Amino acid sequence: MTPEEFKELTERILANLDNQATVTTTLAELIEHNTTLAAESKKAVETAEKMTKDNETLRQANLDLFLKVGTEKKEKKEIPPEEDEKPSFDDLFDEDGELK
Repeated sequence: MTPEEFKELTERILANLDNQATVTTTLAELIEHNTTLAAESKKAVETAEKMTKDNETLRQANLDLFLKVGTEKKEKKEIPPEEDEKPSFDDLFDEDGELK
């Protein structure tokens, strides 16, 4: 029901206050519409709450996986690199003092 339709129904009630049948029928339409809106609103709120809960669960699972992957990579990087041996004088120069 659009706002214009609602306004039309309320104006119909005001115009027919002396006609009990019209007022009753129009009020029944308004009550039915209100009941439908309340049910739809309740369903929308429940759906939103469920989606929010599911979203939080997924975020937590994502965070756990992210931290797990980050930890595994850190552990791999912590392996100490092989130390380079510093060359000695004899390794760089021959018996005549020239570079090898």
